Amino acid sequence: MRIQKVNESTIRIFISFTELADRDISMTDLFQRSAKSEQLFWELITQAREEVEFNLDQPFWIQASAASNDEFVITVMRQEDTLETPVKEKEKKRSPRSKVLEWIYVFDDFEDVLAAVKRFPDFPRVWSSLYVYEGEYYLVVSHLGSGKKKQYAEALLDEYGEIVDISKVFLEEHGKAIMPERAVQIMKKTF
Repeated sequence: MRIQKVNESTIRIFISFTELADRDISMTDLFQRSAKSEQLFWELITQAREEVEFNLDQPFWIQASAASNDEFVITVMRQEDTLETPVKEKEKKRSPRSKVLEWIYVFDDFEDVLAAVKRFPDFPRVWSSLYVYEGEYYLVVSHLGSGKKKQYAEALLDEYGEIVDISKVFLEEHGKAIMPERAVQIMKKTF
């Protein structure tokens, strides 16, 4: 089991199906919010607090999906805006990209990037860029929306690549931009 801090309000918890079986937790338990799965969730949150300093002290949402054939991922995201925040303060915080979560995936080679992107669902507003750094390819994606299409896209990215905890700014400074904009759309159309 491993915990990855994506940003200040989001973590991903990777747990193998073997670890779930060792705890006598089935997929049905997870999706139906059984007592066993809730106990596991709060144990994982306690572990996240200790390992990556992630405190779940405000409303949140969770998403669970298969990351690979042998691993399951639970994404936990705190809601940043609360009802107590004054309206003017909310308006100051809001910018066109303030709610955007960028996911950055690393791939061993360009063929792996293409394999994932070719099967990618169509997202009308997806933002994406592709960089190369130290011989590996980094795909930055955001605006995937929500729902089953997003889950499918994340599963594809997890199948062919691996999510990494670096920033787009780092890639812009240290890597080489291959497709600085519309990378997913360009690759789907061209290859």
